[in-house]
Amino acid sequence: MGLGLEGGGAFLYPASRMVLQRFNASVLGPLERPALAWMAAHMPARVVPDHLTLLGIFGALLAGAGYVLSRQSLAWLALASAGLLINWVGDSVDGTLARYRKIERPRYGFFVDHSSDLFGNVVVFLSLGVSPCAHFSIACLGLIAFLMCFVFTLIGAQVRSTMRITYLGFGPTEIRALLLLGNLMVLFNGVVSIRLPLWPFDLFGPLSTYDLGILILALAGALLVLIMAIRESRVLALEDPPRTSR
Repeated sequence: MGLGLEGGGAFLYPASRMVLQRFNASVLGPLERPALAWMAAHMPARVVPDHLTLLGIFGALLAGAGYVLSRQSLAWLALASAGLLINWVGDSVDGTLARYRKIERPRYGFFVDHSSDLFGNVVVFLSLGVSPCAHFSIACLGLIAFLMCFVFTLIGAQVRSTMRITYLGFGPTEIRALLLLGNLMVLFNGVVSIRLPLWPFDLFGPLSTYDLGILILALAGALLVLIMAIRESRVLALEDPPRTSR
């Protein structure tokens, strides 16, 4: 978060000092990028990227608290939604601000950014599983799919010097937007559950709209990572053939 992955540009990979190019085909990118640039340009001088990083972590904790408290009343989903918005601002603007002011700290930013994202997403997914909106097991499947993409992105950074931020147009911003949409649906309509007599959906009993969304995205993400890993391994096998003994 100290450098940020969502605001554009290239940076140095801390371990090997390679310049990393970002792959970000975000569906919401055309709306997000101008908003981030405007916020960075109008940020008070006393606010530095680390302040925004802490704001992002605070937002994740606030979202987690809202989801847990929604067990008592669904009205607490408003707090979870506010936390998601705060998390987006902190997580997205910190790197943009660093680049706008030309105060990037590549190694530090890379480390803090990924550490903060990892912590924040674990908090949000697990707290969502505790809420009445989704089964805990399904929320954990969503977290596992996120971690698969997260690790695959870091592997790609080492092998290809490319940071993949989005998969099929979905990245952190799109996930937050879907969570916000889900919160609004539950606030206005309550938790709506249906039963699908199809595998693997029938394994969990009645499913909420949250459950369905998480399952579909998790299965699609895991399958995509598997396909991309197989394809990349075949390409690398040709590019990096075994050494012949002399």
